[in-house]
Order: sequence, then structure tokens, then C-alpha cells
Amino acid sequence: MAKTAEQIAAVYPCLDRDLLVTGALLHDLGKVEEYSFHTSIDFTDEGHLLGHIVLGTQMLDKYINQLPNFPELLRLKLLHMIVSHHGQYEWQSPKRPKFLEAAILHHLDMMDTAVDMFNTAVVSHENPDDDWTGWVKGLDRSIFCK
Repeated sequence: MAKTAEQIAAVYPCLDRDLLVTGALLHDLGKVEEYSFHTSIDFTDEGHLLGHIVLGTQMLDKYINQLPNFPELLRLKLLHMIVSHHGQYEWQSPKRPKFLEAAILHHLDMMDTAVDMFNTAVVSHENPDDDWTGWVKGLDRSIFCK
């Protein structure tokens, strides 16, 4: 996502490239605390109860508070990018994006997810002689594999 953010910032010079790339790098920071991994990956209690958006916001705010003279506006923008990166309330986003870089970050996350879902569906479809996958639940469709 950070590479794509850099490319989009090059196309749209009105974007704050550094803010967008930083948002791309930090937006899922809370997943470090949301999941545990031993022999398998599972949710932590904090992950079940709070989720990666809340955890990431808490983590970033804690780190920022350790930095002297960190700009308050930048702090708010970075926290908002984490809080709003899912883009919609029904997708567990506490806030919808309220400035351009936050909106672009949401779309980058959606695009990254779509690319992964399409690729996974094509690579893992059961019959390589068939040009179509079965129904892919997360995409609500079958995928053409040729």
C-alpha cells in the first residue's frame, strides 16, 4: 500500500505524500495487538473486545505522546487515518474519512483487499481446467481465471 500511495501522490500533487505513505504504513498497526500467534493465529482478548482500529489508535497515540513537540494537527490526522480507514460505519469504522488523504487511504485499503481476494480465488480454485472459480463469498461472485 505504501508503494501505491507514493504512486498516487505522484499523480495527484495536491496530496500530502508523506502523510499518505505514513497512513498506509500505520493504518493496521493495531493488528500487532489484535492477533496472537503460537501454533496458529488467533484473536487476543483485546482483539476480540476492541479490534485493531481502537488498538492501533491507542498504540500510535502512546508513541506520539513520547515525542516532544509533536505537531498536534499531524497527531490528529494520523489518528483519524487509523480510525477511518475502513471507510464506513457498517465496516466497523468509528469515523468516515474527513480529509483527502484519509479518503485515499481507505480506497487504497479496499483496492489492496480486492486484489488479494481476486488473486487468492484464482490461485486456489479447485479445478485448473475450469475457467471459472466457484462462488467466492467475500466477492459475491464467481471469478474468471483466464
